Amino acid sequence: MGSKSVSYYLAELEANMESKPEQVREGIEIYVGLWRRAVERGVVLSSDEIGAALAKIEESGGLYKAAGE
Repeated sequence: MGSKSVSYYLAELEANMESKPEQVREGIEIYVGLWRRAVERGVVLSSDEIGAALAKIEESGGLYKAAGE
């Protein structure tokens, strides 16, 4: 994943979704939605490097908790 930002990572996932089977697309939509809610809640910043963002997510108890689920 390197030094990609959260916003770049999510945009890349969404851009590559169309070539995937329907179930995979649905999973990606859910995953991206959870990340976006984590950004909205201020757990991570869209400009955070993905590695740093993953550390913040882990500290908050995981992606579902970070997203407020």
